[in-house]
Amino acid sequence: MALELETVKELADRTDWPQSRIRKLIENRELRYVKIGGGIFIPKGAIEEFISNNTVEPISEEKLPLAATV
Repeated sequence: MALELETVKELADRTDWPQSRIRKLIENRELRYVKIGGGIFIPKGAIEEFISNNTVEPISEEKLPLAATV
């Protein structure tokens, strides 16, 4: 099994996110990564995992407290 890795630049290009945002996620250990030599590499699927783990679902009207449903 070959593990696919991408650089910060490759991930930034793929997601249209700034490299600085990706580096901040890495710095805060919010995004999985691996250091090889002096380089930082992100496993393919790590950003999708981050998004999935941090997605906040909207509150449906059924779940709102009675006072909020006016």
